[in-house]
Amino acid sequence: MNGEKLERSDDKPSGSGAAPAINGEFRRAGRVLDGSLDLDLRLNRVVEQAIELLGADRGSIMLLDEKSGVLSVRASRGLRESVEFSVRLGEGISGWVAKQGSPLVLSDAVADDRFQGINPNIVSALAVPLRVEGRVIGVLNVSSSTHGRYYDHVDLEYLISFADMAAAAIENAQLYQALRRDQEHLAKELRMASRIQRSIISTQMPCASIRMVSRLMPASAVGGDFFSIVPLSRDSRFCFYCSSQIQDRCQKLRSQSCPNKFGLMIGDVANKGMPAALIMSVLTTILYQAGQHLSSPRSILNEANSAFRRFFSESQYGFATLFYGFYDNTDNRLTYTKAGHEAPLLVRQGSGEIEYLEGEGFPVGLMEDGCYQERTVKLERGDRILLYTDGVTGALNDRGEVLGRKRLVELVKAHAGEDIEAFLDALGDEVMLFSGDAPQPDDIAVMVLELEDLYDLTMTVGTDVKQIRYVIDSVLETLQGFEGLKDPITLRLCLEELLHNAMEHGNRGDESKKVYITVKAGPRRVVIRVRDEGEGFDHLHVKAEHPDEPTLSERGRGLIIVRYYADELSFNREGNEATLVFSSGSTGGPET
Repeated sequence: MNGEKLERSDDKPSGSGAAPAINGEFRRAGRVLDGSLDLDLRLNRVVEQAIELLGADRGSIMLLDEKSGVLSVRASRGLRESVEFSVRLGEGISGWVAKQGSPLVLSDAVADDRFQGINPNIVSALAVPLRVEGRVIGVLNVSSSTHGRYYDHVDLEYLISFADMAAAAIENAQLYQALRRDQEHLAKELRMASRIQRSIISTQMPCASIRMVSRLMPASAVGGDFFSIVPLSRDSRFCFYCSSQIQDRCQKLRSQSCPNKFGLMIGDVANKGMPAALIMSVLTTILYQAGQHLSSPRSILNEANSAFRRFFSESQYGFATLFYGFYDNTDNRLTYTKAGHEAPLLVRQGSGEIEYLEGEGFPVGLMEDGCYQERTVKLERGDRILLYTDGVTGALNDRGEVLGRKRLVELVKAHAGEDIEAFLDALGDEVMLFSGDAPQPDDIAVMVLELEDLYDLTMTVGTDVKQIRYVIDSVLETLQGFEGLKDPITLRLCLEELLHNAMEHGNRGDESKKVYITVKAGPRRVVIRVRDEGEGFDHLHVKAEHPDEPTLSERGRGLIIVRYYADELSFNREGNEATLVFSSGSTGGPET
């Protein structure tokens, strides 16, 4: 370089005797850099070690953003606040070094035009590129303000050697930081996917006489096992997947379905992780929609099989096992179809016997003709059904043994006398005890249903608001002691509103018309229906969130109040029958 002044400092080791000392310092510096993978900590340590090795007064590291071509100071010691902390490639000393990929020794920094604006006390400086596999990732700078202390090419070689070691350490920290960032992003997406997957699964039981408990344990954050209750008359959950143009049609289909039936399903996609979860979401959507316009489990599985093969024609997407049934609460019959799925266990309360709900049919998506057949079983009070995926029977222990169906039956018999919640908890504990610390290869989904004692009340009254108090008192007397009714005041408020609506808005005060009230109550769920003889109303467009909204009619405001306090409120297609649901533990109002 023109105007360079190259001198060797008297206090710096030189010649062959200097090598051991320098090598020792490099080894010590290497041990320091091999510590934490925190990028900022490593950068600061690099600057500190470089200053110490070269006897410098100040130093800095500038890292290159390859996309913008900008170098920015990420760590420094002794720099003034007025120093530019970012430069473009080719600008200034660091920009020149990064662009050229060449080191630089300046023995008279003040006289160099590229040092304009830099501390005038600097008399000598070194700048070397930080290289990883020939690629420049930044620049390491050190400088001295001591007169008579001029850096030379020997100093430069020392700094180049140290920079090569430091660049590798910085690259490792950058990769680690990027990996952590990607992992955090992936974990966030998986948590969101898990929440979405669980939101797809409906566990709201529309039938007061059926109690249900369930568990879903994916082998990873998300999986392909699923179960769901499908209230065929009013479930709108699947419309999450529908375009706005067809949501009204979906609502009509739901309203036309039989209110005394609900669907239940459990399945297992033959894949794992995110691919299985995506396939599962599509399959459950197909099943939800098919259940709104098809009248039998067999026809639903036939449609699901055709749609699955149409959407997932490639063989690598596999297939799914499935159990799908319609439960009719008018005669306690379960009509079901099985598509290669594990046979649920029916535990008879009276005899304690266990029956397998067997059936024929290929997994969904496997064959063009699934050969599905329907079977029907009648339930008695106290009967219990255990539905599960093969992650239960396929649970492994550390000896490579599987739990198997025989052991599962033994566990069911051992705990059959326990409450349904305790029963499911005990089964889970037994499976975990069997598995120990062995990693499990498959997702686990379990659903238990039990037919409980049911009390009901049917009333018919004329269109007379004086009858409202009598009706409410009769309902509360019938429901006295039920766990599904935690707050009689809330029920009184909601039922009074529905009865007023039925008489004043539905029957329009016509005393010749009747109001019909039915109450069905199980130990943990109360379902009340109020029907009038009016023409109904368009309940789909009562969408306000709060009863104080000025655009609401008096009737609409009352319905918002009921929705606010009840667990569920729904209507039939005509809009002249309201169904009110309270579940165990509910005290009305939103969750807090």
